[in-house]
Amino acid sequence: MKNINYIVILLIITGIIGYSCDDATIELEPIGDTEAGFFQTEEQMTQAVLGIYQKLTFFYTFRGGPNNFLQAIWQLPADDLTTEANHPHEFFSGLNGNNGQLNAFYRFSYQLIARANTLLEKIEENGATAYENQPELRDFHRGEALFLRAWMYFRLWNTYGTAPLVRERITVLENAFPPNSQGTELLDQAIIDLEEAAQLLPESWDDVNKGRVTRNSALGLRGKVLVFRGTVSGNNADFGMAIQNFDAISGLSLMPNYGDNFDASLENNDESLFEFQANNQAAINNVFLDNDSFAVVGDIGAYLGQFVRRPSWVGNAVYSATSSLKNEYEEGDPRVPYIFDPDPGLVTNVVKYIRDGNWTNNPGGANGSSRNNPRILRYADILLLKAEAIVRSDGNLQEAVALVNQIRERARMSEENGVSPVPADYTLSGAAGDTVLDWIFKERRMELACEEGHRWYDLRRRHLAGEIDLKIWDFDSKRIDLEFEDYHVNFPLPEIEVIENENMNQNTGY
Repeated sequence: MKNINYIVILLIITGIIGYSCDDATIELEPIGDTEAGFFQTEEQMTQAVLGIYQKLTFFYTFRGGPNNFLQAIWQLPADDLTTEANHPHEFFSGLNGNNGQLNAFYRFSYQLIARANTLLEKIEENGATAYENQPELRDFHRGEALFLRAWMYFRLWNTYGTAPLVRERITVLENAFPPNSQGTELLDQAIIDLEEAAQLLPESWDDVNKGRVTRNSALGLRGKVLVFRGTVSGNNADFGMAIQNFDAISGLSLMPNYGDNFDASLENNDESLFEFQANNQAAINNVFLDNDSFAVVGDIGAYLGQFVRRPSWVGNAVYSATSSLKNEYEEGDPRVPYIFDPDPGLVTNVVKYIRDGNWTNNPGGANGSSRNNPRILRYADILLLKAEAIVRSDGNLQEAVALVNQIRERARMSEENGVSPVPADYTLSGAAGDTVLDWIFKERRMELACEEGHRWYDLRRRHLAGEIDLKIWDFDSKRIDLEFEDYHVNFPLPEIEVIENENMNQNTGY
């Protein structure tokens, strides 16, 4: 999908005040596409669905200005990464409703949702005629819009907890002020959307469209959301449904080598369910434009500059792997060289996605842009979530341990010069469910380290469920002023949104 040009449809309303006018100046034909003339053909509908994917760019790229990237929101709060910089996601107490990264995340989330809702509306209105030549695309496009909207609901819940649930296109002012969502409403709707998406999406795409979501993507994400909801609600039925979704996935497998998942030449591989499609960033892209103009052509890279020393105008807050993370691994675990440099004196020690020059064709680029796809959801995550669901639903512990051992076996096989003896398989030997659950979360931390916020999201849901207490957790931060309170599980909503929306309340504590 990297070779597809993303086309963004912008409706620009320009007010011109003048001293006089005549027919020549007021009876003008619109320049370019308008909504009334768009959404009429398969090509236009395809452009619209790619416009939803295009919005993913804003979550992964550097957008100009100090620390103007969003990965801090899901990478810093956990105990895998730390920074000496004065960053509120590192020590929590500095978080407030004026945080620029959180406000941008919120804005971009609802822009993506708005694009999805618009396409869903237009498919209903024009689908009978717009898909006359390729009727199968109607289901595919609806499935893609539902998947991407559900992914956004999942991220909003993990970030704010109570962000509004917007399920329809907003076309009148009275609907523009939705209230906070409650409880797991965002997860509930994501589960509904993904159930339908799994019935509509194709099993696969051709090579030109590789990277677009599939039935496996929807089944995997739905199972994950169900495990998260079941964790905080205590409803065992969610775990049973999650297992059913995981079992319905077909054709996926663990890659032979752990490092294959972070190799720019092996993107969208047999372990992948969902990736951000990064590419070499064109020199003409102006990342300082706070709109879609810089991301029209679909050649935007993913930002990885937080793992290397960048100029201060980019943001000099290097994120380092914590001692806590490094100490999780047994000596000789073949995964380690693909995650971090174990040298205790090295600050720039994270190498995932940037090892062996995989991060970019232009490593000297000032904005740290990478052509290497961030893997958002992969099969290893699914196997460990299935193991967790089995344990939580009082299932067969031997089966759960066998799933964890698949991950550990692949780790052993990732040794560059043969097969490593570590990490050895777990042996049940009478271990209780709580012990197996501890093994699973330890393995999740090691397998998914420094990726897509997996560690923070796991800690957050377990704190909400009362399984752990983050108030006394050792985050192994470089900041001595780190102070976690219960309310920090939900980050602050944008203050400007709370002020302007009388139906929305700020999250507790802010």
